Amino acid sequence: MTQQQKIIAAAASVVLLAVLAGAAGAYFGAKDEAPNLIGVGEDSITVTEVFTQPRQEDEFSYRKLVQIENTGTVPCYIRVRLEYSDSDVQACAYFSAANQGKDDEAPDADTFYPADPAAADSYAENLPEGWIYIATQGEGDPTAGYYYYTKPVAPNAKTEALISWIRMQYGDKEILAHDVFVYAESVQTIDANTGMDYAGEENGWRTAWSSFTG
Repeated sequence: MTQQQKIIAAAASVVLLAVLAGAAGAYFGAKDEAPNLIGVGEDSITVTEVFTQPRQEDEFSYRKLVQIENTGTVPCYIRVRLEYSDSDVQACAYFSAANQGKDDEAPDADTFYPADPAAADSYAENLPEGWIYIATQGEGDPTAGYYYYTKPVAPNAKTEALISWIRMQYGDKEILAHDVFVYAESVQTIDANTGMDYAGEENGWRTAWSSFTG
């Protein structure tokens, strides 16, 4: 099966959101949706977030509540890749999932964890319920390097927030404006070729993504 056939069969959709800290605010960098062409429904998603412009100091926190909404007509599984425009900035960044409903109250410092998944006691090891991170296990591994939402997301529903706040701790380093990229993908829970519903399986999210990427 060609890659194009796989995409048609799995009906995946992709959304990219970029947020610039130190600029005017949040904005969509790009959006590309692949509708289902087989007639079993439409699989599409959008990144939604709450973003507050930070006052940049050597240490500061800013609001960045990230969720993914299923805007299609079929249940789907969702995965996300978080990237920084500068690796030096990423080394100064910390994520928290606390105070999700409080736009003006930054969480306590002990609720933040290093944004770099390779760091000790990183955020990838302290994720909110429903999320799991698959670390890079080798070149060419199609499922590694993503945050996976392990629950099916119904049409018009959202994931739990992946992150809610970001804290920057520059110390004696130069304070830099930076982009935080949220790259999201979805795949429907039902295999369009076989009719199998992965949602009925234990770890169905993993089977669905392995089937699509494999």
